[in-house]
Amino acid sequence: MFTIVMPVYNHEEYVGEAIQSVRDQTVQDWELIVVDDGSADRSGEIVDQHAEADGRIRAIHQPNAGQAAARNKAIGLARGQWMAYIDSDDKYLPEALQRYFDYIQAHPDAKFIYGYRHRLDEGGTITELPPGKYQDRITSVKDLFQKTFLSLLCVCYKRELLEKAGTFDPQLWCADDYELNLRIGLHAQFEPIGLPTGLRRRHDANVSIQTGRTRMYEAGALQKWVEKLGGKDLIDADIVRRRLGKLYYSAGRQYFKSRCFSQAICALKRAHRYKHTFKSVAVLVLSYVLLALGTTDGHGIPVVE
Repeated sequence: MFTIVMPVYNHEEYVGEAIQSVRDQTVQDWELIVVDDGSADRSGEIVDQHAEADGRIRAIHQPNAGQAAARNKAIGLARGQWMAYIDSDDKYLPEALQRYFDYIQAHPDAKFIYGYRHRLDEGGTITELPPGKYQDRITSVKDLFQKTFLSLLCVCYKRELLEKAGTFDPQLWCADDYELNLRIGLHAQFEPIGLPTGLRRRHDANVSIQTGRTRMYEAGALQKWVEKLGGKDLIDADIVRRRLGKLYYSAGRQYFKSRCFSQAICALKRAHRYKHTFKSVAVLVLSYVLLALGTTDGHGIPVVE
């Protein structure tokens, strides 16, 4: 019934726990496809050990191509009716698939369902989080455009939606799940189950840690969805201006905090295509003043085409 996708890259300290959390599910009708994306540590070895011990686990090894490409590799091999995802540093709650299964049985017309997550720190301490305001009603792509409330760890949807929307965009270093969910949102609504299904681990190497670069990818993905993928027909122009202006300003502010002043200027200029605020103008002026004292994050400004 379920295909679970897990990309792995240099997570030897976590990947065993992540896989075991799938093996510990109270529902047994699943397959787990783990793609070792060119890990240089023992991640691949740990994955192979689990695959040898459990025939429902398939281990794939490939040169490093990024998490989106790794997920797409697994999707191409999927046999399940429903797709679910877990990163190699996260964990499922034991009842995760059971909660999806129960909702599906009670709502046979559902195509995309989601729960919410609790927090797991590096030492293993769990912090239980409230459901959030988007767990009490069916939501749409209009809601998702305005706020990133879907966690890839906690979504489950029919595989047929990927045939309509496409798969993950490999050009996106991050925010690839957000961008795909926006495309899926053109074909389905999002139904909350109102229950937690996973534990999101927080550590210093999280790809999702907010930086200028991650914010630029997120803003670029939303801009592409609006301008090229049909979003502008669904979202009010004022909402688009506020959302993209805020995201590009956030990127500029993060670059500024990191003393990447030239990159801050680029991000803030994009913000001003959509919205000017006193803060955004002030940060832009300060970036010009401090430009000669700045550095870079070692990356160019992300371009999402």
